[in-house]
Amino acid sequence: MTKQEVYFRSEREAMFPTRSKPFMAMILPVFFCLTSLSLTEGAPACSTVAFESAQRPMLAYNFDFEATGAGFLTANSAGSRRQSITEGRPASWTAKYDSLTINQVGPGMPAAGMNTAGLVVTLMWNKEAVFGGPEDLPSVSELEFIQRLLDLSGSVEDALQHANDVRIDGLVPIHYFLFDWTGEAAVLTPGKSGLLVHQGVDLPVPALTNTPYPEALLHLGQSRGYGGTLPVPQNQSLGTQNSLDRFAIAANAARQSKGRTSTDEAFNLLNKLANSDTRWQMVFDPKGQKIWLRITGSSLEHLLDLSKLDFACQVPPLAIDLRQLSPEFKARNLSPIQPDTLGESLAEVLSSMRQTAHLGRAEIAGAIATGLIFSSSCTAK
Repeated sequence: MTKQEVYFRSEREAMFPTRSKPFMAMILPVFFCLTSLSLTEGAPACSTVAFESAQRPMLAYNFDFEATGAGFLTANSAGSRRQSITEGRPASWTAKYDSLTINQVGPGMPAAGMNTAGLVVTLMWNKEAVFGGPEDLPSVSELEFIQRLLDLSGSVEDALQHANDVRIDGLVPIHYFLFDWTGEAAVLTPGKSGLLVHQGVDLPVPALTNTPYPEALLHLGQSRGYGGTLPVPQNQSLGTQNSLDRFAIAANAARQSKGRTSTDEAFNLLNKLANSDTRWQMVFDPKGQKIWLRITGSSLEHLLDLSKLDFACQVPPLAIDLRQLSPEFKARNLSPIQPDTLGESLAEVLSSMRQTAHLGRAEIAGAIATGLIFSSSCTAK
C-alpha cells in the first residue's frame, strides 16, 4: 500500500532605513501569484509538484502574475550579510550557501530559488494563511523568509529548524513548498501560533497549489484511486474548483511517474497546470545543481547550471532581466544590477497594481530599488 493510500484510508477512518508597516505595505504585495488582495473566482495562481526519486529528485513550478512578466534572475552569494526590513526585532544573518533565485521585486525578495546545497523553496498564494508566532522572535518578511532559508539551510530538515528561529511579519497570505536533493519535501503554512508543517506521512502527495494542504487532500480523497469514486480531473475548470483541480492533476502526475520524470515530462505537466497568466516555468534538479527556465511567450528553454556560476559576493548583486534572456545566454551574462534598471522593472510591477490592488505607486520604485540593491553587504566566506 502506498503512503497516499495509507493516508487517505486513515483519514476516512478517523534592510531599509525605515522599517515601517506603511513602507512594507507599499512593496510586499507586488510579488505574489495574483494581482488582487482577495482570491476572486477563477483567479489564476501558482503550482508546485515534486518528483521524489532518490536517483534524480525534481521539482516543477509555475509562477503566475496577471499583468507583467517583469523580474530578475539573481545570484545570491555566501558570505553576504542581510538584515530584514521588518520593524521591531528585524532578523539579521550571514549567508552560508550560494543560491540562484527568481525575483519579481528585487534582491533578497525571491519568489522561488535553489541553493548550492540542493534546497529548493517556492511560494504560492493561500488566502487561509495567517502570520503569527512568538512575538519575541526576530522577524522577516514573507519573501525574506525564502531568502533566509536558502541562505542558511542545507536540507529540508535544516530549513525547518531555521524556520522556527524567526517570526514571519507578513502582509500577503502565502504558503511554501520545500524540497531538497534527497527527495525530501515539506509544506509550510503560516498560522496564528506559527508555522504548520506537513512532511513525511503527513505529506502523502508532493504537490501544492492555492488551497490549504489538508483541504486539498480531503478533496482529492473523493477521487478514484485515492479512496473515492469520482474521476481525477484531466483538465482545469474555472472558478472555485481551479486550485483543487490543479492539485489533483499534479498529484496524479506525481503518482504515475513513480517519482521519476524527465525535464520534458515536467514541462508538459506545467503546461497542463498553466493559464494565460503564467509567466515563468521552472524545473529544478537539486541533485544535479541545475534549473531549467522557460519564459512564457518564448520557445527558449534556458539551462542554469549553478556549478558554473560565479557567486563572488558583491554589491550590487549579479542579476539579469528575465525578459532579456537570449538564446546565447550564459552565466557570464549576469552583471551587477543597477538601481535604474531595477527601478524601471519595479515601476512596471507597481503600475500593474493600480486598479487591481490599489497599491500601484510607480513613483516610489526608484527609492525601493536602491534600498533593495544596497540592503546587503559582503563578508568573507
